[in-house]
Amino acid sequence: MTGIENAQYDLTDAAFSLSTAIDLLASIDTDSSAHELTEIVRQLESLKSGLDKSCRRLNRLHEREEH
Repeated sequence: MTGIENAQYDLTDAAFSLSTAIDLLASIDTDSSAHELTEIVRQLESLKSGLDKSCRRLNRLHEREEH
């Protein structure tokens, strides 16, 4: 397995973990810190979006190197 393949697996695992954390935080029903929690979820969603973009770019790079 190449370094790129290892990175792909690690990034996929990180994306899954981040998605799980976002879902869990978004499901918390609390009034006392709702605004702050919403901001944290938005920030994590932004990070997830960047991670997804990086994963797609890495996949394209790996495909080019295989051919």
